[in-house]
Amino acid sequence: MIMVALKSMALSAICGAFLSAVTVGAASAGSSSAANPAARDCIKDCNDAVNVCKGNAGKSTAAKKVCKRDYTNCVGACKF
Repeated sequence: MIMVALKSMALSAICGAFLSAVTVGAASAGSSSAANPAARDCIKDCNDAVNVCKGNAGKSTAAKKVCKRDYTNCVGACKF
């Protein structure tokens, strides 16, 4: 029971670190995106969507890969 909780917390931390790194990278990729409030809102929407996607994916690796690809495409579309 404790091991399951620890694994869950570790996975949450890894996912959170990944999303933070990708968001920071996307925001700093273009100065127009970083300065544009619409782009920030767009990236926030991508973050929200990927969180829901991963929650629905459960333990399925294939489903999580789809979430990651959709998130990457979403952030790419945020570059105004």
